[in-house]
Amino acid sequence: MSAEIQFDPEIQWDGNSLSVWAVNNGDRILCRIPRATIHGVPPFSDVLGREIARDRLEIFDRLRPAIIAKIVRERRGPIELRPTDLTE
Repeated sequence: MSAEIQFDPEIQWDGNSLSVWAVNNGDRILCRIPRATIHGVPPFSDVLGREIARDRLEIFDRLRPAIIAKIVRERRGPIELRPTDLTE
């Protein structure tokens, strides 16, 4: 089911969350990953904002499966990946 989900290559960092657009079955979905969620992912537990900006692609790649799972569950956007989504 995740095969139809495609992500834009541009990942934005606004100082509070990473944002990326996904397309699922023709629907555009804004996906946000707040700093609290990023801090729940080793080795990013204590990274600074400038480090998140620099490593945003790596962070997104590590969280991609959780983002896909949330898109599949919710089917509508925008979605926000929360720390609790990483433990489900």
